[in-house]
Amino acid sequence: MTDQSSELLAFIQSQIEEINTIHAQAEKALNAVQGKDHVTKWKRKVVEGLAPYVSQTYLQLITKEWLETTYFVGDVFDELADEVDMCRRHLKKLLKDIQTTGIP
Repeated sequence: MTDQSSELLAFIQSQIEEINTIHAQAEKALNAVQGKDHVTKWKRKVVEGLAPYVSQTYLQLITKEWLETTYFVGDVFDELADEVDMCRRHLKKLLKDIQTTGIP
């Protein structure tokens, strides 16, 4: 594994931990609106952090899915949980892809 892959894996793992913390704090504070704002800022930071490592195609895909798509399910806490789960799934899949086939 290259140094670049190792750096990217460490970044992704730290971001999974960070989104878990953001989500837990929003639930504990019972403030889904503020939590959603924090998640949106976090998503932008992650997309910017991935940019030097991943292909332009992958970056466009994750930008579209994370920043340009809105999910409405009715309950603000459910929306927040769904958004966090989607981000976690993407990051975990990216971890696995990097470990098996390299950086996309």
